[in-house]
Formats: sequence, C-alpha cells, structure tokens
Amino acid sequence: MKQSLLFLSVVAVLSPICCEAAEPFRLEPGFVRLDNGEDLAGWYGSHWSGQPTGSNKGWSVVDGAIHLDVNAARCHLFNKQKFSPNAIIRLQFRAAKGADSGLCVHGEQFQVRDYIYSLPDTQRYAFACNPPGEWNDMELDLTGGVARVKLNGKVIEEAWRAGTATHVGLGLQREKGDFDFRYIRIKEKE
Repeated sequence: MKQSLLFLSVVAVLSPICCEAAEPFRLEPGFVRLDNGEDLAGWYGSHWSGQPTGSNKGWSVVDGAIHLDVNAARCHLFNKQKFSPNAIIRLQFRAAKGADSGLCVHGEQFQVRDYIYSLPDTQRYAFACNPPGEWNDMELDLTGGVARVKLNGKVIEEAWRAGTATHVGLGLQREKGDFDFRYIRIKEKE
C-alpha cells in the first residue's frame, strides 16, 4: 500500500512536468511572419538566382512547418517579401541526420545543416546545434548587409556577409536530406 501511494505521489508530481504542452508561438513586436503554417502562400519555386521555376514540387506544409522532400523537389523555395540590408531574420529549422540546406539572403548562401553530422566546414557550429530531428532556433541580425548569426542563442558567426541583391529576398535551399522550416519572420531595423 505504501509503495502504491509513493508511486502515485511521484506520478502526480512529474505529470505536469513531462506532459506540459509547448507554449504556442507568439510573433514578436515589429516582426512580419513569412510562413503561415497552413500552406505555401507567399512562396514560390525558384532557381538560386530568385528567378521563378513555375513549380514548387517537393515543398509542402506538414504539421505547421514548410517541409522539403528532397527526393521530390526540383527547385529552391523563395519568399515574395523583400527586406533591407538592415533587418533581423528569425526562424526554426529541423534537419534529418546529415541533411544540408541553406538560406539565401539577398543572393548569398548561409549554410543551414545538421551541423553535428555535416561536412567539416561547418562542424564548428555543432556546439550550438540540437541533434538531428530536433528544432533549432536561428537568428541573423543584419546591419549594412553583415550578420551576427546565432544558433539556439549562441553566436556562431560574428560578421557573415549577406549578398547585395536585395530584390532576391529570402530563399530556402534544396540540397541534401529532408528539412523543415517554421516561424520564419523578419523585422526591419530602424
């Protein structure tokens, strides 16, 4: 009887901790969300140059996130929203093991990967990366086209140079392995 009471007490204490629902996403003041969690409105299939391909095959929305099925996709995915070289970009990404993608920021690529099992050139970011299949928070804080990049709150690049083609905007790369992106948002800096 005492063991049963002890077990029930432990379950009662731990239940709120392990079964607590994740807090819903809240858009920060001043940010504009580029994905809506329902469909690909505002996005288009594109070459890396930002030139539309006419198809976004292989890209879809699954469980509220933009999903890349790398085997079905034949293009990258770009957003119609344009932004200046003085902006903050925030998003979450989830990579399959060994997956490799990227963000096109004004025509230049920032590698977004499973940094833990990726190519050696970006394994230096592994200290800040969550394991494959888990969500990661990324922020690019651009000033004059140069970004301070954070991964899960840790600085991984102090001065990454974005491109200069502001008409291209933001793109998601199709490269290697399946990827998910969500809560993609931009804030213009004053």
